[in-house]
Amino acid sequence: MRAYLAILLFTAVLASTVVAQDCMSKLATSNFVDTARCYGYPVETHVIITDDGYKLTIFRIQAKRTTIAPNKPVVLMWHGLLDSADSWIVNEEHLAPAFVLANKGYDIWLGNSRGNKYSLDHVSLDSTKSTDFWAFSWQHMSEHDLPAAFSYIANFTGQKINYIGHSQGTTQMWAALSNPSGRNPKIVNNLRKFAALGPVTYMGNVRSSLLLTMAKLPLLPQLLQQVAKYGLFLPNWLSSEAGRAFCKTFSWSCSFGMSLISDEKSSANNQNILDRFAGHFPAGTSVQDFLHWRQAINSGGSFQKYDYGVDNYKIYGQSKPPQYNPALVTEEVGLFVGTDDLLATPPDAQRWVRDLVNAKYKQLRYYPMGHLSFMIGKELTYMEDLLAFLDIQA
Repeated sequence: MRAYLAILLFTAVLASTVVAQDCMSKLATSNFVDTARCYGYPVETHVIITDDGYKLTIFRIQAKRTTIAPNKPVVLMWHGLLDSADSWIVNEEHLAPAFVLANKGYDIWLGNSRGNKYSLDHVSLDSTKSTDFWAFSWQHMSEHDLPAAFSYIANFTGQKINYIGHSQGTTQMWAALSNPSGRNPKIVNNLRKFAALGPVTYMGNVRSSLLLTMAKLPLLPQLLQQVAKYGLFLPNWLSSEAGRAFCKTFSWSCSFGMSLISDEKSSANNQNILDRFAGHFPAGTSVQDFLHWRQAINSGGSFQKYDYGVDNYKIYGQSKPPQYNPALVTEEVGLFVGTDDLLATPPDAQRWVRDLVNAKYKQLRYYPMGHLSFMIGKELTYMEDLLAFLDIQA
């Protein structure tokens, strides 16, 4: 009998391993839904419409080999710049944050910002023909995308939402909670806790060589507005297929590229999945979104709204863009910072935390990792602390 049970257990483990390897082999080219299904996770696709007409795709998953069920603690995960919901599941299954949290019993919702590959539709604007569609930055994601997602998910589940953002996904929430023009009740009334992975607000200590160089190129805005007026770095053969093939053959070069952009050391990242990551990144955004980051660096690292130049008076009623006010943040917030992060640097995070003078609760923790390690690390060194911060009996 024991031998029979041992055979059954061995067969089950072997089958599971074969399935996982098969899913990993398809991961670089499959979409979010197909990847989740391949691994055995129940998945739903929801389309929400913002108050300014953008159609956003939101995915929902729960624990492996279950069916979607109500009354589970809700978590909304939001990606960073040029990214998509794919980033939360692109790593090996046991290292993919969304899968790990789903298997802990959470009801996982994953957002996609306007202008990425999953959110290219609008009620009246054609993203392939209209420059008006692309007139947005992370400020608009904060003021329109997040409220739409929070309202929809809260109404659908009847629960408050734990928000986990990465990089620009944190910036959107920080902007929403510190908006001097007013904090949107759709967010603040439905937010339980905010966990910020690789949090970006102040940028006075950014060490990304590539980003600092691009911030200083004088004609870059005009060039980008000409060549990318219908979307910046949208997925295509060159950015996805060629990038995936290149990283598969020359993984060291992809690691080197990360060291110029986001992660000082590549040792914390899973070198085995860089080609799969390249198959999903970049996922697209607008030129204006990129220029907002350029403005932040060139302004000395201040955290402010988009600078429209001569149009600031018309839009804001003042000559300079308004500054976000961290003293307005009253929620429970947790900041998870990589010591090797070239974008969300420890000094900038420390300054932001000091300025959160009215937060109900705040914590700042450091990990030996870079900016992308939160998604593609070879270990989830922060996960235990993240679960403790959420403090939900799942």
